[in-house]
Amino acid sequence: MNITKILLSIIATIMIVTTTNATTMCVTNDNTSIILDPSIEGTGYTRDEATKTWTTTFPNYTVSGIATCNSTSGTYAKAYPQYNFDNNHASSTGVYCWCRMTSPVRSAWVYYNKYDTTSACDSNCSPYCGIRVQGTPAFRGGVFGSAGN
Repeated sequence: MNITKILLSIIATIMIVTTTNATTMCVTNDNTSIILDPSIEGTGYTRDEATKTWTTTFPNYTVSGIATCNSTSGTYAKAYPQYNFDNNHASSTGVYCWCRMTSPVRSAWVYYNKYDTTSACDSNCSPYCGIRVQGTPAFRGGVFGSAGN
C-alpha cells in the first residue's frame, strides 16, 4: 500500500458534512461506507441492562453503544467529549444517564436523563439510549454529531 492510498484512506475514514440543523457522519473503510444521518429514524433497538449495552438498527446499518449512570449531570442530547466514563460503564454510581456509541465509530458521551434513584437509572439507562438513538432526531444528532470523539 503506497503512502497516497494510506493518506486517502485516513482522510476518508471520517468525514463530517454539516447540513441545516443536522450533522451527517460518513464512516468508511475499504469495504463499506455508512452515512450516520440523524434525520433517518431507526427501525428497532435491543438492550442488555446487565452489561449496559444497546444496539439500534437502521435501514442499512446498525449502531451499538454503552450506557452509564453516574453523579455527573449534563444537558439533554449534548455531547461531552471531555468526559470519559468508559472504565465503569457497567456499574451504576448515580442517577444521571449517559449514552455513547461504540460502533461503527465511537462517539462522545451524550447526556440523556436524570432518574429519581440509582436503581431506576440502572434499569432504564441502556434501554432509553437505544430508544432515543432510534426515534429522536435531536438525541441521534448529539450521538452521531460527536462521532470520532
